[in-house]
Amino acid sequence: MTLLPVFAGLVVALVALRGLLTHPLLPRWVRTSVFWAAPLSAATWAYIMAADDAFLFPETAPCPREPFQEGVIGGGEVSGVSEAFPPRAYCVWEDGTVHDLVPCAEFLFWVFFALTVVPLGAGLWHALRDPTSQLQ
Repeated sequence: MTLLPVFAGLVVALVALRGLLTHPLLPRWVRTSVFWAAPLSAATWAYIMAADDAFLFPETAPCPREPFQEGVIGGGEVSGVSEAFPPRAYCVWEDGTVHDLVPCAEFLFWVFFALTVVPLGAGLWHALRDPTSQLQ
């Protein structure tokens, strides 16, 4: 049953992209911004999701297993947590202390996400308001 929403989302994205590319009032740089902002958004998302992984170099883990000094960051056991959407990677200690790992990357993700969604929304709006412009 998950195939139907994915297919519907792909159809809406295709109509939005086609409407964006045929929009007569948008400058060319706005129309092409989707093609560089979407891959950068995906790469930033992947970077955030991998930020709490310590399997490659456990001695330089982003979430240290023991605090550097007692009471500075947190106390007790620590675990790294990644949330898929909205993307966020952070460390959580037993005492409830939370430390964000990549806040700048989270900001970049939202910038690239907005640079992807807003032009596609304009394209979808154009395609729904003037469907005859899509016939070529």
